Amino acid sequence: MSGRPMFATERDVARDADAYDRRAFGLMPQLGDKAPIYYRLPDTPEGHHIKEYASGLRQLVRFVGVEEQVVKISLK
Repeated sequence: MSGRPMFATERDVARDADAYDRRAFGLMPQLGDKAPIYYRLPDTPEGHHIKEYASGLRQLVRFVGVEEQVVKISLK
């Protein structure tokens, strides 16, 4: 370590504008592609939610406090 602070231009970190450009050209995955989506349907049991991943995997989950519990995997 050189003992002096590194500036943002010297670090090997993508800036926000650079990261946006990379996502636009398909070089970095979109963040929304990996995050699951939670939703409820009219027939979803009370206190439960459906958690769906971009891959199509669906889980029936419920929350106990801040902890998520999986009740059923791969709903069809």
